[in-house]
Amino acid sequence: MIVLLRSVLGFGPIPKHRTSAGAWLSRNGIATTKVSVKGGQADAVHLSDLPEEVRSAYELRQIEAAGLDGGEFDAEAHDLFAAATPHMRKVALRKAEIARFLVKAGVRNGRGVTRAVETTAQATFGKDLTNRQALRRISQAVEGVDPVNFAPALLHDYARTGSPEAEISEEAWSYFMTTLRDAGPEFPLVQAWRDVRDVGAKCGWSWPSYSTVWKRWDALPEAQKLHARLGREAAVKALAMPVTRAKTSIKPLEWVSLDGRTLDFWVDFGDGKPVRPLMVALIDSATNFVLGYELDRSENAVAVGRVIRKVCMEHGIFDRLYPDNGSAFASHYVAGGAKHKWRGKGKAEGDVVPLGVCHHLGIEMTFAIPKNAQAKAAERTFATISRTIDDRPEFKGAHAGHAPGAAPDDSIVPVAFDVAARVIQREIERHNHEEGRKGQGARGRSYAQMFRDGLAGRIVRRPTSQQLYWASLIYTAASVDRFGRVHVGTWSYGGPETQDALLRHHKQGQILIGRDPDNFEAPAVAFDSDGYLICKGIEPVKAGAYDSVKGALEAAKNRKAARQAVAAAEAANGYLTDAKMAAALAALDTLDTPKGSEPEPKAKVVGARFGGTLKPERKAVEKPKAATVPEEFLRNMDAAIAAKLAGGERLA
Repeated sequence: MIVLLRSVLGFGPIPKHRTSAGAWLSRNGIATTKVSVKGGQADAVHLSDLPEEVRSAYELRQIEAAGLDGGEFDAEAHDLFAAATPHMRKVALRKAEIARFLVKAGVRNGRGVTRAVETTAQATFGKDLTNRQALRRISQAVEGVDPVNFAPALLHDYARTGSPEAEISEEAWSYFMTTLRDAGPEFPLVQAWRDVRDVGAKCGWSWPSYSTVWKRWDALPEAQKLHARLGREAAVKALAMPVTRAKTSIKPLEWVSLDGRTLDFWVDFGDGKPVRPLMVALIDSATNFVLGYELDRSENAVAVGRVIRKVCMEHGIFDRLYPDNGSAFASHYVAGGAKHKWRGKGKAEGDVVPLGVCHHLGIEMTFAIPKNAQAKAAERTFATISRTIDDRPEFKGAHAGHAPGAAPDDSIVPVAFDVAARVIQREIERHNHEEGRKGQGARGRSYAQMFRDGLAGRIVRRPTSQQLYWASLIYTAASVDRFGRVHVGTWSYGGPETQDALLRHHKQGQILIGRDPDNFEAPAVAFDSDGYLICKGIEPVKAGAYDSVKGALEAAKNRKAARQAVAAAEAANGYLTDAKMAAALAALDTLDTPKGSEPEPKAKVVGARFGGTLKPERKAVEKPKAATVPEEFLRNMDAAIAAKLAGGERLA
């Protein structure tokens, strides 16, 4: 609603002078506009842009000018009005002005809207919201509302006491929501309303019209509607806001995304059997550059390890691998030794965990959260190139749809593996080198150029031949027997050259034996439970026939090696000769026993007793020792006796 600036001069904080009022509006960011009046142009302002006290004062003056009683001011309703959007306030103020006109014209509760009232309203306020139906609705909306509160009452979604909401039984609403929860996601809302209507008629529930129920449903929070329609997990997934990542904050080969996808066309690998091949790819997360890929019949750990080694040889060892929790990606062959995996049990005390490709190449692993694999760059890249590759004309007649379980029929003619590999290689090259990219930090460059530019200043880590060899092996936990051999399935490994190193781990727990997955006859390598190398070049033990001459020769060779090892050990121990040993033993007999080092008395040995329960041992009572007569006393007594005999005295 636009009002002339001169009509609000002096209201509230607005100055009374026209020039000062214009300056005040400019300082407070309130825009003015020019309107046509008698005599030319005049400044005007939107009433909804003015402060609340200015708007209220202006409306009170308009109400008095219309000869109406303003009534009681509803502060709570006006607070809601002040919190509404500017557009909603503009519409409500215009409706309030029309409502005052209708009240003055004698229109009550929508009755009395004649053609003359409609014509006058359109001449005064324009044709918007002034037809008969709109005038009736405005009149009904302000029925029972004081004129000072017309604007809040005509605000969209304003709850007023004059028009109470239709009553809905809580049992009926609960039944309605439960029906939507248990039904399919696309179950019609009106059908759920019909179900409650029919059941409520028998149960005595209060259930209004469909439009009323739909309004209450539409007003529910989005979380409630999604939970009822899709369930807990889907609702959480739909409402969870994704994290916005700045890809320019990472450099190439810092984060590499791994994923596998089954292609939609059928391929003949050379055996005449149609197979939907699986493509395993490594994508650089910083640039979307496809580092490498592998085609195989199925998603398996060996193919994943092969593409990781190939990428490391071509571009260098990357820092982190970001896969999902597929069985091939989380297998011991790929992720053995990783600190944390979502798949599989944790390492128990004493367990020996096989070492994986990433462990030997020094690559950290970070697994995607379960059911959140779409966060990986590889998922988005596959979504981009899937239709480019799968639906190409070269694969016409070999396509059987996108369903995972699709089976070929007689009309399907699989393409040769060489043709599929050539087309995929060409499309991957086009994906990498297509210019004009508009992603984060691309600036019109291709993914390949972004990758090359980002590698400037990075120290490339090239894998050694030893790392690549160890990363190509499969590792199995096994124990060392008393001969220094290790048994893995039906294979045994160990010979005289590695016997000493392996015997140290006999009865010390299991160790890891690494073998070539393509050739079990190749020498094996052994690591301890902490991942430290024990020995390498462990020869396989080939079992011969029971009466094989070759086996007997092999046994003789092993005995000879044992004799040589024992002879070398005997020489290394440095034993004394018999004469020197005898002299050393003889020296023991001539040793003086140091004083104060008398041997301790032997402990008393208690003899066995048979019979009843043993009684506690009675302590012996020590007898008093006879008094010892001093030697001096005896000498004195002898002298006294001799004196008596000399004097002729008689002894008593």
